Amino acid sequence: MTSELPTKSRDELWTLLVDTVHALPMYKSHKRFVEEGMIKETPEITSKELAVQLNVTIGEATVMLYELRAGKHPTETTPAATNPPPKTNDRSLFDFTK
Repeated sequence: MTSELPTKSRDELWTLLVDTVHALPMYKSHKRFVEEGMIKETPEITSKELAVQLNVTIGEATVMLYELRAGKHPTETTPAATNPPPKTNDRSLFDFTK
C-alpha cells in the first residue's frame, strides 16, 4: 500500500534531506567532481547510477543532481537560508556545520 505525502510534508522532507546532505563532510568535493567531469561525460546520469559510481547515498546523489541541473547555488534550495541565524544557545549541531 502506497500513500502520497501531503505537499507540505514532502517539502519538509526535501528540506531535511538537503540540510543533511549539505552537512556531509565530502559533499562539496563530490559535487565539484561531478560538476567538472561526470555530468559533462554523462549528462543523463540517474541518481542511482551516480550513487553507485561515487559510492554515496542515493539521497546525496539526488540532491547533487538537482542542484547541478537546476543551476542553483546550494543555499537557494533551502528556505532556511533566508531566515536570520538563530541564537547560539538555540542552535543544533547541524547549524554549526553551515
